[in-house]
This record gives sequence, C-alpha cells and structure tokens, in this order.
Amino acid sequence: MSSTITVIGSTGLIGLEFLSQITEGEYQKVNAITRRQITSLSGKPFIHQAVHNFEDLESMRGELKSDVLVCTLGTTIKTAGSQERFIEIDHDIPLALAKIAHEEGCNTFILVSSMGADANSSIFYSRVKGQLEEALKAVGFPRLHILRPSILLGDRQESRPGEFVGKLIMQPLSFLIPWKYKPIQASTLAAKIREIIAAEKSGVRIWSGKNLFH
Repeated sequence: MSSTITVIGSTGLIGLEFLSQITEGEYQKVNAITRRQITSLSGKPFIHQAVHNFEDLESMRGELKSDVLVCTLGTTIKTAGSQERFIEIDHDIPLALAKIAHEEGCNTFILVSSMGADANSSIFYSRVKGQLEEALKAVGFPRLHILRPSILLGDRQESRPGEFVGKLIMQPLSFLIPWKYKPIQASTLAAKIREIIAAEKSGVRIWSGKNLFH
C-alpha cells in the first residue's frame, strides 16, 4: 500500500472522480490540492483538502511530500484565455510541482495527458502536452505513468462545447471506433489510476487505447 497520495487538479473531471472512488484505509494519507473546498468530498474526512491559489507553488511543498503524485490538471485554450496562459496551466505548473515533489522524495508520478500528445506536433495543444511528457521524463521519477485518453465522458463542472459534440457523435458509435479514439468514462480512467498505483510498476510507461480500459 502506498503511504501518501497527492492529487493536483482535484476539482476537474478525472481528479474529482479519482478522489470520489478512494475508500477509507486504501491509502495511509490522501492530499487533494485545490483552489477551493470540494463540498462533495465532505463525507470523506480522511481526504485532506489543501486550498492554494497556485500563485505560490512553494507553499504546496508540504503536501507534495508524497509517495505518489497524480496530476489531472488541465484546461482548454478558450478557458485559459491565451496560449501563454494555457502553457502555464498545462505545462509550467505541473512541471514545477513535479520537480518539488521529486525533491521531497516522491517516487511515482501519474499524468493524465491526451491522445495525440507529441512534442513535435504541429497542433499547439498536442505539442504542449507532448512537451510536458518529455520534460517529466527528465525529472527522474523511478515510476512515471502517462495516460493518453481520447474524449472524456462524465459530468464536467465547466462547459466544453467541442467535447460535448464529440460525445454525441462518438458515444453511440463507440463499438466501431478504434481503441485509440474511443471515448472513455471518467470512472474507468480513475479506476485505471488506482490500478496503476497498486501495481507499483517501475520505469516510464505510456497508457493509451485499449490499455486504458483493461
């Protein structure tokens, strides 16, 4: 059993689902780093909610002293407001927190990335995701797991019209879609994260397509 699990991106679709699935006693300690209190977790007092504004990342060092860091932090360019702000949220902040966690002895980093992530991609979104993946490999975690899901299914707190349209089109036809492009339920992805933590497999591992479902 891993002693301490820390989640950044706790109010997002995957982060919140992951925290919701955790049962008391599954881990010795669970930290949820968030910008605001998560009222839906009020029935889980064993989850420590650490509220930060993400302006002073060093202030999170205490919570980042963890065995496992799960990063589900992410946004869209529209929500971010600019490419520069998108890079800050989806690349700079996760990388900075990863480095702090590694300095504090964290051995396992789990990143929810995206299908198509490629540091050399001509697509801005995919390129930033890929650049983060490459930067994380250089940090030196004994266990680095990168998940690359396609469209995520679940109840988001924020509206993503493009993703919503994709769900309407792809979900009924899911059985015809290659595994790499299949939409995946947030609950399935969260369960996969728990499975990865329990397995404690070393090295850099990329999880995509069918491997995310089984």
